[in-house]
Amino acid sequence: MVGFSLIFMRLRGDESLDADRAGLAAFLAERDLEVAPSNDTIHHLSGPDGQLTFDGNWTDLHLSPLDQEQHVSGGIWHATLSEQECAFIYDLCVAGKMVIMNPQGPPEFVVPDRNHTAEDLVEAVNDPQIAWVDNAEELAEALGGNFTAFVEYRDRVLGT
Repeated sequence: MVGFSLIFMRLRGDESLDADRAGLAAFLAERDLEVAPSNDTIHHLSGPDGQLTFDGNWTDLHLSPLDQEQHVSGGIWHATLSEQECAFIYDLCVAGKMVIMNPQGPPEFVVPDRNHTAEDLVEAVNDPQIAWVDNAEELAEALGGNFTAFVEYRDRVLGT
């Protein structure tokens, strides 16, 4: 699925909060990446080998500069939901304590590693559909267009 858009941010109710800048800085440093402006004025991630790629393909994943005054957030306009891409997005959002907003829905929100509560999201959208994911594989399943099957599987595994 190419062209899948996602937004990464931290929320409490209908208020946008700043991402965990220290967590994001550590995440980027561990991967030898930095937030750098590109030709289109969006801040993409780059490293010693140039702009970030997943599975050998360029990505338009972007992140606000960590030294800006405004709240830090990010996103990706053309997600492929590859294994490598989902692993990176999951880890990035855990590090920054960001929820994944899915404009295509459902689910409307994907919460990695329980870094938000239902109360954090309910005021943002009335009766939101929320997927709680504990790893990159669950993230891919939740976003892969089969959210209902994911919920049924999760409930079977958990015996609920």
